Order: sequence, then C-alpha cells, then structure tokens
Amino acid sequence: MTSFIHFGLDTFDGTEQGNPSDPPSVFNPTNLTQETVNAWVSTLKAAGFRQAMLTTKHSTGFCLWPSASTNYCNNYSVKQSPWMGGNGDLVKMWTDAMHAAGMRVGIYLAPWDQHAPSASSSYGTYFENQLTELLTNYGPVYELELDGFNSPGSAGHPATVDWKAVFQRAKQLQPEILVWAGPEIVSQASMETPPAYNDIQWIGNENGAASRTTSSLDLANCGGGTGRWCPYESNVSDRVPNWFWHPNQSPMSLAKMQSVYFQTVGMNSTLIFNVPPSNTGAFDPQDVTLLQQFGTWYSSLYQKDLLQGQPVTADSTWATAGFDTTKAVDGDICTYWAAADGKTTARLEVDPPSPITFQVISIREPIELGERSTGYHVEIKRNGTWSTPSDMFATQVQGTVIGQRQLWQLNQTTADAIALVIDSASAIPAIAEFGVY
Repeated sequence: MTSFIHFGLDTFDGTEQGNPSDPPSVFNPTNLTQETVNAWVSTLKAAGFRQAMLTTKHSTGFCLWPSASTNYCNNYSVKQSPWMGGNGDLVKMWTDAMHAAGMRVGIYLAPWDQHAPSASSSYGTYFENQLTELLTNYGPVYELELDGFNSPGSAGHPATVDWKAVFQRAKQLQPEILVWAGPEIVSQASMETPPAYNDIQWIGNENGAASRTTSSLDLANCGGGTGRWCPYESNVSDRVPNWFWHPNQSPMSLAKMQSVYFQTVGMNSTLIFNVPPSNTGAFDPQDVTLLQQFGTWYSSLYQKDLLQGQPVTADSTWATAGFDTTKAVDGDICTYWAAADGKTTARLEVDPPSPITFQVISIREPIELGERSTGYHVEIKRNGTWSTPSDMFATQVQGTVIGQRQLWQLNQTTADAIALVIDSASAIPAIAEFGVY
C-alpha cells in the first residue's frame, strides 16, 4: 500500500488543476511545521502504509521545494511564499520524516506545467533540471510518477520532453527507482529506437479497482508487447473524484476503504490511496479518524491464519527438498511449495484436526518466479462433501491469475478441510501462501 499526498496551490484556491496566475503568496498554510509533517508520516505508517508519494510539483508549476534552477521554478516555489518567510522546503521536511520512519519515498513530478509552460521549446531541459534536483537532494527515492494528463507529446501538446532520456536520468540518479508513467508518455517512450519502458503501470481508472484478471504480464499501459514484467498500481482518492482537500467535503467511509483494499491489494495490484492535507498543512481530523480506523482493522485482519502449521498434502511435490507442502502454510512468503516436474495442474489440501471458521481466503504465488496460475479454484469440505464456495457477492471462488495476492471475502464460513486446486498453469504450480483468516 502506497499513500498519495496531493498538496499545493490547489489546496488553497479551491481548484483541482490549479490556476497558473495564482501568485506564490496563495500558498500560506498556518500549521505546516516539521512536527505536522512528521504526523502525516506517523499516521500513514500506523495505518499500514509503507510508501508515500508527494506532489512535489502539480500542474500549476508551483514547486514545494526552493529550486535552485535558474528557470521558472526558481520564481514560482515555496521560496516566494510567505510560509516560513520563504525559507521553507517541504520536500526536505517530508523526505526527512519518511526516511526517519523507515518509509519508502515516492515523488510525483507533473509533466504538464501551466506556468513554465510545458509547451516551451526549453521545457525539456527545465524538466530534467527539476528531476535532477529532486533525485539528487532528497534520496533515496523508490518511485517516480509521471502523470500523462496533458503531458508534452500527448494529443494537442508539443513534444518538448525526451521521455526516454527522463527514464534513463531517473535510473542513473536513483538506481532502485521504479518509474510509473501515464499511457500518453508510455506510448511515446515505447516508440523510441530502442524503446524505453516504464516499470509499473496505471490500472486504467481512478476508482481503486483492479480485477480478478489483473496481471503483471498484461502490458496494456506498459508499452505493449510480451516478455516483460510490469505490475499494476490502482489509484483512488479518499475524496473521490477530488484529489486535493476542499472544505465541507468528507472522506470515504471505513467500509468503502476496506472494499478498495480488497479490490486492489486483493486482486494482484498495489493500492495508491490519496490523503490530502488541509489548508492548515495538517491532515483533516476526518482523515486521521479514517486512517486510525483502517489501521486498527488492518492490523487485526491477518492476526490468525487458521491454516498455518496445519496438516497439508498435495497430489505431487517437487523432488528436491525444501519445496514440500508445509511451505505453503508456514506463514513465510519467502518459502513455497512446488508441484512435481512437468506438472501444470495441482491440488493442495489442508485438513485441520477440527473445523475452522473464517471470512477471508488469501492465496499467493512466489512472485520471484512470476505468475504461473492460469486457472484455479478453492474447495471446502463439509460433512464429507467437497464443493466450491461463493464469496460475499455470490461469486464462486475461482479465477485465473494469482500473482502477488488474491484475497476473497466470504460470509462467515465453517469447513472441515479446504483445498486449492490449480486447474491450469503456464509452468510448474508453486504457492507461497494458502491461508484463511
């Protein structure tokens, strides 16, 4: 789970894409201190997030760091705002807090710049200078998001940025970084000779909704083709459809956030969940309450895996030691059970000594081996009879992709035994976790 933090001029002028005629003085939070930023991070971490991404520059062109570049950002940043007398550096405050908390830093740098403007012939150099500042001064950085909306080279916008060079520059400055790029940018970079590709891709909506067929081998928003690995990220704001904080607007309910979690993390995708600070600089108390409620629920969700350590058998097992059936129920996703050589189907059966009652099924493949399952289903045994259960939406627990994780929500279910059946696979079936909670 990654958090998004949308904050900038839009927070103060009531817009979503900003007003480039706003003077820097519009940015004037009354309670934005290091303590406030530390509270952002601690609140997100307590809710279960391990990475967060800040809008260092949104489409207004206003920079949340005092850029040293001799360009537009030098005159349109926190350096010209009344906040902290023009001496503030929000990106530093935030990255310092993130690093101190052991959280992974992601950076959103908007390609569309209404103030620069991004249609200028010199914008490519300007943009790379900004990127260089951010990735040199505030690392380590683990993700870079390049929004495709109205980006240079997209429909109606001059191609003023060499996106392949941007990808390469990011990797040079931060070797561990993953590049997320919108489809408009991806289509340009993938047409280069040789092509350049993003590392992670957009799910195609902003509703926090993946699907049971979401696969890291589906390269629809990753330049197309085959033979590469490009996981999906599913983004949503707690204030759908708005990304910035607006007065008199409340965040989604806890039940909705839980549903979003199952539709993203539970469907082989990473969740990107936006929590926008208010115009004071602090998180809105309503957001804090939501995150606290979610954190309590999330921390309790996986407390007791009822299959862990239980008797387990399979119809075949890899001949080499270390890949036996117990590895699928040992609570360690770095170990795994594998079927026998040459197999593309398998049955893994767990038979506890007494009936178990559960509401969530979790299935994980050892992701370092890629996605192998192309068809699977779950069976439960009651009164000596095996059958496939349905989830709480009356959908049978069966699918194609497993990948990083598949989570199934059931109404409270009691079973004497449970089985995972791999109906088909592209390679030898392997399972890192088969659990119920």
